[in-house]
Amino acid sequence: MGTYLVDLGLPTVPFDRCFQQGVGSCHAYLTLREDFRQHVRLVQQEIGFRGIRFHGIFNDQVGAMRYRVAPGETPYNFQNITRIYEFFVAQGMKPFVELSFMPAALASGSQTIFAYKANVTPPKDWAAWNDLVTAFVRHLLAYFGAEEVRAWRFEVWNEPDLMPHFWTGSQADYFRLYAETARAIKAVDPRLRVGGPATSKSLWIPEFLAFCEEHRLPVDFVSTHHYGVDAALVEGRPTRELRWRGARAMRDDAQRVRSAIAASSFPQAELHFTEWNASPAHEDRFGKDSEFTAAFALQTIKDVSGLVDSYQWWTLSDIFEESGLGFLPFTGKYGLVNMHGIKKPVFHAFRWLARLFDDEVPVAAPSLRVTRHARGEVRLLTWNLPEVLATDLGGGDWTMAGEPRAEEIVLTGLSGRHRIRAWRVDRILGNALRAWQQLGAPAYPDRAQLDELARAGEAVEVCDRVVDCDGSCRLEHTLSPCAVVYYELTRV
Repeated sequence: MGTYLVDLGLPTVPFDRCFQQGVGSCHAYLTLREDFRQHVRLVQQEIGFRGIRFHGIFNDQVGAMRYRVAPGETPYNFQNITRIYEFFVAQGMKPFVELSFMPAALASGSQTIFAYKANVTPPKDWAAWNDLVTAFVRHLLAYFGAEEVRAWRFEVWNEPDLMPHFWTGSQADYFRLYAETARAIKAVDPRLRVGGPATSKSLWIPEFLAFCEEHRLPVDFVSTHHYGVDAALVEGRPTRELRWRGARAMRDDAQRVRSAIAASSFPQAELHFTEWNASPAHEDRFGKDSEFTAAFALQTIKDVSGLVDSYQWWTLSDIFEESGLGFLPFTGKYGLVNMHGIKKPVFHAFRWLARLFDDEVPVAAPSLRVTRHARGEVRLLTWNLPEVLATDLGGGDWTMAGEPRAEEIVLTGLSGRHRIRAWRVDRILGNALRAWQQLGAPAYPDRAQLDELARAGEAVEVCDRVVDCDGSCRLEHTLSPCAVVYYELTRV
């Protein structure tokens, strides 16, 4: 049995809520769907993200550019854009505005990506692009007010390094897009925050910062993305080979980007990872729908804490259309909840992290987080992330090297009567994916089956007892591979 001694009398450090600063969503138009909005309300009620980022605010579906324009009329229509941002603001979320993709009326080509046909070509007329950005920002300021919009962030494009998939231009073309866009935004209001390069795999960061220095461009933040499974990193050469990198590599990425910012002319720039997850493969059920996802998320968030200003999970919901409409309740999409709003194990990982207190007690254990409150209460999370030996990105379980881990957590410095409650998710408990598989993986669950899956997706309370603590308290459990246990110790 592993024993972890936790001295609650030690000086605490602020609990880093980088994971709560934002969350991703698919593309902007989905915000107009009521079922998606229900998912957002659920997540906000139980987790409470402070920001939201999504693709495609300029997609033709949203309608920023009017279809027909008579002489002398404005070419813009911000009706849907207003409704989209208005909804998120009402949920207490600050938009992280990704300026993408190219409206057909401004596009230099016809190449698109995803089922919703997002145009990924540079503008054919830079002045017209600047006019759109200027009108868009002015509208936001006029409608939502300067105080509100100055709390948002404006990110230029999405993953331009993935050429020609997300960007048919060159790196130099993207840098021009950034320059034109950043200047247009700052010309409207210099206090608005703008950044980039929103690359995949933490690429282009030194080059981007050097370009901005050379051309005296503003950089309020640096943004980039990464995944536990990804293609070759750093080298910048296109490759389709996906390999497991692990939670530790995620910390290495964050440290490398933070160091690049510190060495640049913009050392005060914020660092935002505006996409991350275990795997980018849309068919990867194990990486994104299973008990593994929860343990991976907890480990990664702990490892990057202190290095990033926001760490935005991709995504909130499985109402997600990059590869088309979901065709099964669980297909390996990115959400915290599935297409029906049923909670995945990773939902509980984020919910429990959000419930931790603001004062964290330093612990030596790599997969344990302990927080305390001045009134003598404790909340903690512990998990068992096994080693990955082989991935199956097509929907099957991965091969893991992990054993059940018996743990004893000894909390010293705790006195008085406390109620101890604990909840758990693992391969069986709080696991809607496994329950769906046990039902025979129905494509169209009926109402009774959906209710059963929703119940199966709730975390299970495994402890509720009252103890008298005389200076210490012992918590004992066994964590199966990928299991997560959350404790609340409340004074009674």
